[in-house]
Amino acid sequence: MPSSAQAHVKWFAPYDVAANPTPLPDVFSPSFLLLLAGSTVLIMLIGLGDRVIAGAFGDDPLEERVAALKPRLPDVIRIMLGAFLLCLWLKGGIILTPELTTTNESISWFQLFLAMSTASWRTSWIAGLGIVVLYAIAVANYGLFHLLDYPLFLGIAAYLMIHSLRVERLLPYALSILYVSMAVTLLWASIEKWAFASWTLPLLRQHERITLGIEHGLYMQLAGFVEFVTAFLLLYGKTSQRLAALTLFVIFVAAIVDFGKIDAVGHSMIIASLAVMVIHGNTRVNLALLNRIPSPTVSALELGMTYLGYVLLFFTFYYVAHGIFYGSLN
Repeated sequence: MPSSAQAHVKWFAPYDVAANPTPLPDVFSPSFLLLLAGSTVLIMLIGLGDRVIAGAFGDDPLEERVAALKPRLPDVIRIMLGAFLLCLWLKGGIILTPELTTTNESISWFQLFLAMSTASWRTSWIAGLGIVVLYAIAVANYGLFHLLDYPLFLGIAAYLMIHSLRVERLLPYALSILYVSMAVTLLWASIEKWAFASWTLPLLRQHERITLGIEHGLYMQLAGFVEFVTAFLLLYGKTSQRLAALTLFVIFVAAIVDFGKIDAVGHSMIIASLAVMVIHGNTRVNLALLNRIPSPTVSALELGMTYLGYVLLFFTFYYVAHGIFYGSLN
C-alpha cells in the first residue's frame, strides 16, 4: 500500500496552490484510465461481497463484539482533540495544520484554552466552536480553496458540539456528519494527488523505499485510487466500510514511521476518527446511501456507476473551484 499517499505533501514539500493543475487530458492517461476501470470493477466486486456477507452473517456480523465499546467512542474524539490542541499550543505558530502557520501568539493561547475545555463534556462545545473559529481564521489567511483540504475539522466541531450540548434531534446524525466530512476530505485529497502529483515527487525521491520500486508517476496514480476507493467505501460500504476504515487507519499510522512527529500530530484527528469508524461501523448515512436493488448484479453495477459519478463530480468540483479562485480555467 502506498504509505506516502497519506503524508500530506503540503507539510513536507514546496507547493503552490495558485499554480495551474495538470490539464485533464494529461491526468486521464492510458494508465490512469486502466486503473479507473480496475477500481470500478473492484468496487462492484466489493458490493457483491457485502451482499454475500450480509446474507450469510447479517447486516453487522461484528455488532455483538463491539457493542460495549460504542458508548465510549465520543470520548475518543473529545480526548484526542484535547491532545491535538495541546500539541498545537506547545509547538506554536500553527493554526490547524503544519502548513497553516501564523505569527499571532494569541492563537496558541486560544488553542490551550480550547484544549482545557475538552476536559469535560459540559464545556467541550467551546472547543467545537473554537475549531470553527480557527478554520475561519485559516480561510481568512490562506483562502477558502486551500481550506477545502480540511472539511474534517468542521465535521469534528459539529460532532463535538452536538454531543456536548446534547442536541437530541441531531445526536443520531452526529457520526454521519463525521463520516461525510472524513470522506469528503479524503476524496478531495485524492484529486489533489492527481492534479498536483508534481508536489509529491520530491518526497518520493527522498523516501524511495516506500515506492516499492514502482515508477513515481504510476505510484501517485495508485496512491490516489487507494485513497479514493477507501474514502468512497466509508460512505457506500456495508461490511466493507469497516475494512476501508481499517485500511486507511493502518496506512496513516504507517506513514508516521517515515514522516515523524509532524505527521503524527497533523493526522491525529484523522487517525482517531478512523478508529471510531472501525469500531462503530455503519451509520445512518451509510444505510441511507445503500441501494435496495434486489438483483445483486444490478446492485453492483449501480454501485460502480455511482463510483464513476463521484470521480467525475470531484474532478469537476476541484478544477472548477480552482478556476474560480485562481483563474486556471482562463
